[in-house]
Amino acid sequence: MSDKLLASAEITKLGRLLNVSDADLAFLADLSPSALREFRERTTDLLFDGDAVRLKRVASAAKLVPAAISAKAAELAFGPLLCAALAGSVEPARAVAIAQKLPAEFLAATSIQLDPRRAAATIGAVPAQVVAEVGRELLKVGDHITMGRFVGVLPDKSLRAAAPIMGDADLLSVGFLLEDKSGMDGLLEIVADRLSGIIAAAHEHDLWAEAIDLLATVNSDNRARLGDITAQQSDEVLGGIIAAAQSLDAWDTLLPVTRAMSFDSLVTFSQHPAVHAESTLSAIVDVALNKDLWLDLLPLAAQLPPPQRAFIAALVAEQTDDRLGELLRQANDDDQWDAMIVIAMAMDVAGRQRIFDIIDGMDDLDELVAALTQDTPAEVWAGIVELREEIPEKLRALLADRAQTCGQEDCAAGLRTTAG
Repeated sequence: MSDKLLASAEITKLGRLLNVSDADLAFLADLSPSALREFRERTTDLLFDGDAVRLKRVASAAKLVPAAISAKAAELAFGPLLCAALAGSVEPARAVAIAQKLPAEFLAATSIQLDPRRAAATIGAVPAQVVAEVGRELLKVGDHITMGRFVGVLPDKSLRAAAPIMGDADLLSVGFLLEDKSGMDGLLEIVADRLSGIIAAAHEHDLWAEAIDLLATVNSDNRARLGDITAQQSDEVLGGIIAAAQSLDAWDTLLPVTRAMSFDSLVTFSQHPAVHAESTLSAIVDVALNKDLWLDLLPLAAQLPPPQRAFIAALVAEQTDDRLGELLRQANDDDQWDAMIVIAMAMDVAGRQRIFDIIDGMDDLDELVAALTQDTPAEVWAGIVELREEIPEKLRALLADRAQTCGQEDCAAGLRTTAG
């Protein structure tokens, strides 16, 4: 995922901690997400550790009176900020007993000030219904930051209780601001029946940055599922995510999603006019060649209309011979020889000649040719035959033998017949 998106989320959370706007912290945008997070956590520690001794004394006193009295004192005397500072010093069972005596509105105000790292055991022990009520109060004021900070320490039961109170746009916003995104796949299963609505909400509420962050966070299976769901949306929605990937410089996230899609979804994606702009295609190729996503580009490039495929092929042909050889080997090793041939055939005569000469000079030429099988599409074989005059003699002979082995009798005969 783009570091820009991760840094944006960190700046939002830091702004909450310091009680300033994101704009006030814009000068930090070039720092790495990890540096921003470390700074935020150190700042939190400084704010909470300053009065640690006195806070522990107050927490000890809370053990001496009934929970109802402690709750009343918390609400009327201490206030949300002091209660948040005390939360990590009170024994979890006792803290939960007090929390259950407090109104959800007060708990929500306290949670805004609370550092989940310091009270994880207490937060995890709060009844699911109370969590849902607090979540509802936070949503009333649009506080997705606090909700995102707490998700990582809440048990599954609490998350399932809270999910129904959130709208699809809320889910996206909270997911974007999660402290720990390693559990995103589990969260996705909780709202599996709402994924289509979540993608639609990204377009409706201009939350594509949050949606692209989601795609970057989930595992390959969920990436494929979300990719297919996105491709099934209206042309307007699909165009929205394509435009967002371009404007957010997030093709390093979206390109792997296209590879994970089903074939039908990939075709739908590849035929969308928003993909066909030369600026978009250039950005995609640049990411593929410079961020080790070449194998993710091949399936998409093979399904593009001929003019767009030729544009990509021309950009690929600008690479050095050594680089082209490396790309050819990657395609072969990943069993994407068919797609590589389609791209090579879309090059101009000079580009194709370079490709054929590079292949002809490879030490493992027999192995490369063997990548063509009975499952190789007929149009690929036909394309090879059509270009037979451009193929070096040794390579052409090997291709003819391979076509014969694969049951492509006409292709074998065609490759053995040249103008000369």
